[in-house]
Amino acid sequence: MKKTSTFTRTLGASMLALLSLLLICVAAETTLAQDETSEPAQVRNRQQIRNAAQEPQGETLRQRIRERIENEQGLQDQEREQLRQHLRDCERLEFDDGLVAALFSDGVSLREQLRTQERVMTLAREGLPVEPVAQKLQEGRRKGVGQGSLERVCARIAEQVRAAHRFMERAREEGLTPGEANAERRNVQEMAANMWRGLKEDEMERLQKRARERLRDGSCTTEQLVVAAETATRLAELGIERNRAVRVAGDALQHGYTAREMRQLAWMVMTAHMHGSPLGDVMDEIETGFRNQRQLSQMVQEMWQRGWLGPADEHGSHGPMDDAPGSGPGGHRDEGSGGSGQESGGQGSGKGK
Repeated sequence: MKKTSTFTRTLGASMLALLSLLLICVAAETTLAQDETSEPAQVRNRQQIRNAAQEPQGETLRQRIRERIENEQGLQDQEREQLRQHLRDCERLEFDDGLVAALFSDGVSLREQLRTQERVMTLAREGLPVEPVAQKLQEGRRKGVGQGSLERVCARIAEQVRAAHRFMERAREEGLTPGEANAERRNVQEMAANMWRGLKEDEMERLQKRARERLRDGSCTTEQLVVAAETATRLAELGIERNRAVRVAGDALQHGYTAREMRQLAWMVMTAHMHGSPLGDVMDEIETGFRNQRQLSQMVQEMWQRGWLGPADEHGSHGPMDDAPGSGPGGHRDEGSGGSGQESGGQGSGKGK
């Protein structure tokens, strides 16, 4: 009887194990079948890459556009010649394939694209960066935005590029130290991007006034002015009242903050926001620190200790500033590392005057 009971228990355990194994196999087959039919994001991404690789490029792309210009019905002779000239301008200006394809999109009649093409060519002839318009144009094409809406977007960003260029010209005329030519083009692009994200021209003027005040006691670079605008934009996007966001960014600029320190300031507020800290209190602490001429590192350390920047173990054995953009190797672009090349301007170290 005892042997029979032992055998029964052994047999029961074996059957249970086999049943578990069967269930696991069924679940695995079901998951595999779902994976094969659901086309996960990775598969779609690979397909998009293959599709992009199959798109005509270089001379093949341009030859296809030439043929389309000659063969498309309904074009007047003047329009056809204008399209030919635009394509020649693309080659002369060395536009990349992505921009050329977006300017001569297959999904839109060539006649409808003439205005957008002329807008981009005019910016280029004026010596202004076309990248902001190109980015919006390519993004719109990918998303299937209608030509009318896309034309309005391109017109708006083109005017913002011109406004940003005028703004940076005035800044240089008023004594701000410029960077090399490519850096100044990036400054125009970044200022236009800030305008697209909501920065208004009167707010830019307020920041420029603070830069002029800083010039009385030390140098100020055009990049530092642009980063102050970027800081104001980011603070406003986090929900800080716009007037206060511009005032705090202007305070940082006038108090001698470098571009790196202003980016770290924005990082500090973004980190506090991410951890659900009271942003009003954070901003009060920053403005009190400005008035008391405290360094940014001191403010960060105190906020860290209060838990506003997350638990201490998030930062490991190093300080919270080590996590901030631009605070170590591989950090954000800053003066002396591809920016304007002017790091020594102003009071430095985030100190007051």
